[in-house]
Amino acid sequence: MPGACHPAHQPAQWKNKMKKLSTLLAAGILALVGSTIPVLAEGPKIETQKLGENIYAISALHYTSLAVIGDKGVLITDTANPYRASLLAKEISKLTDLPVTKIVMTHEHYDHVGGTEVFAKADVIAHENFEMFMDQDPLGLLPDQIDVTFEEKLTLKVGETKVELSHFGPADGTAVAVVHLPKEGIVVTSDMYLENALTPGWALTDSNLLGSRQILNELASWDLNHAINTHSNNTDPALLKASAQFYNDLYDAVFPEMQRLAKGRLPPVDQTCLTNAPGGQPARL
Repeated sequence: MPGACHPAHQPAQWKNKMKKLSTLLAAGILALVGSTIPVLAEGPKIETQKLGENIYAISALHYTSLAVIGDKGVLITDTANPYRASLLAKEISKLTDLPVTKIVMTHEHYDHVGGTEVFAKADVIAHENFEMFMDQDPLGLLPDQIDVTFEEKLTLKVGETKVELSHFGPADGTAVAVVHLPKEGIVVTSDMYLENALTPGWALTDSNLLGSRQILNELASWDLNHAINTHSNNTDPALLKASAQFYNDLYDAVFPEMQRLAKGRLPPVDQTCLTNAPGGQPARL
């Protein structure tokens, strides 16, 4: 339920051990890579872009997080892992003395959810489907608890900035939260598209591509100045729109042939289910 607190499902001692192990593994991998490639031994590159007043995109280790500074604290997205979370904390300290008080999870996948314990004063916010995975965490990366959940929409105020969270359905994962700053024209999504590239097949095992298509078509209709994709530091909305167009072109090329092959062999396809986009608006066919 929205606003509900939920205790950790796994013993705290076990989860703490696994989180320490995850941190050591991350540090060990980075140390190994650093010893092989000298330039990385100096530390990972961190890029901070100012997107608006008190609003930043912070990129490190192939992830980009939104950071919104309010009057009492900071909202961030997707900490990813303990090591990266510590890098985020250090970078945010250069921007403000305020603590991180809100962490929004864009979805439930393990590579996005670790490291929340670095921000001890923060509430973790996620779509309600996130809770289904609390007992499916052998690496101990998930937060100890989700402090605030929502079903379809949740509006947060961070200082003067309004942050809207929306769940349009499954895409890459089932606990998908789209983060939108309507006044500033900023949106954050995860794993629905890459920058001028296709997602490799091994990363699509939990992806609903029809869902991604529907959501990207919805977002492409919004008035956006920046579109943060967590695996890119490029916030140009044109990339999101191009990806939506690619999904549409692929659908147009493939679906009619699927219909032809299935004709007479399968029950009729319900076009309503395939064409209705989020918000009840028809998607492009």
